[in-house]
Amino acid sequence: MEPESTKISFKVVIILTDKAVFSNTGKHLSNIEVLVLQETLNGKKYPEIASNHGYTIEYLKNDVGPKLWRRLSYTFGEKVNKANVNIILQHQFYNEQAKITVETSNISVSLPQTKILSSPTQTIPNEKLSLPLPTNLSPPQSQVKQLENFAQIYFEKSLKSLQRTWTYQILMALALFPNGATEKAIMTVTELTNPDTVVDSLTQLEQMLLIEQTEEKYCLLPIAKNYVLAELKSEVALEKSLRERWVNWYLEITQRCDRSTFEKEKENLIEVMDWCILHHRYDQVKQLWQAIKFCFDIIPSM
Repeated sequence: MEPESTKISFKVVIILTDKAVFSNTGKHLSNIEVLVLQETLNGKKYPEIASNHGYTIEYLKNDVGPKLWRRLSYTFGEKVNKANVNIILQHQFYNEQAKITVETSNISVSLPQTKILSSPTQTIPNEKLSLPLPTNLSPPQSQVKQLENFAQIYFEKSLKSLQRTWTYQILMALALFPNGATEKAIMTVTELTNPDTVVDSLTQLEQMLLIEQTEEKYCLLPIAKNYVLAELKSEVALEKSLRERWVNWYLEITQRCDRSTFEKEKENLIEVMDWCILHHRYDQVKQLWQAIKFCFDIIPSM
């Protein structure tokens, strides 16, 4: 059995795999692809993944899984399937680590220009973030730890560079939507009225590998989610105002009795109701539940 210290952590695997897929296809792994990949690496079969996460076996086995393995096969230039993905990704990981130059002690990351909230006409210059890295990289476990530390430093410095900007507020708002948010939802929760500002900020966040666009929604990338949620918790006043408008947004759209909206917003609605219950906001839970029940009662399923 492989020693625990030399195993590749899920976080590192996801970072490397997503980076490789994006480089070759121009698109990041989706949330459900990350879920299937992580559970597969954890030794789970499709029935167990489906049962644990509320999906059908057929959907994972005949749709998500095959598409994921084809994307990975194209990315890595060899056939990838559920049975061999663990070995192939470990092989790819060590190839990636072999490219690290031991003599290099710093990595620079370019961050785009950002508009400052307190002065809309002011911009900050392109900034190089110096990320110091240790040079004693010979043991594989040191390289794994280095990559994890690099990811943490990158996200922390990225968030710091965005503070006091509209882009920062949009990023914090997206943390509230587990299944992503539309531009309209983002504008409502952040109280932004200029669509161009929203589009520019979303483009910047995509370039910084913090979010991705899936159809009409924008979602936090799985590798960034924990960092952004932790940042949001540290911004007490901002979180409070964003949460209020977030709850009100769902109270508003649930009054429209649009079944397709309920289907698309299922995960987000559950998140809102769970948060309201946790914070003893039972009147709002009641309003949400009554609106959903009313819509599904008067519109029979097809």
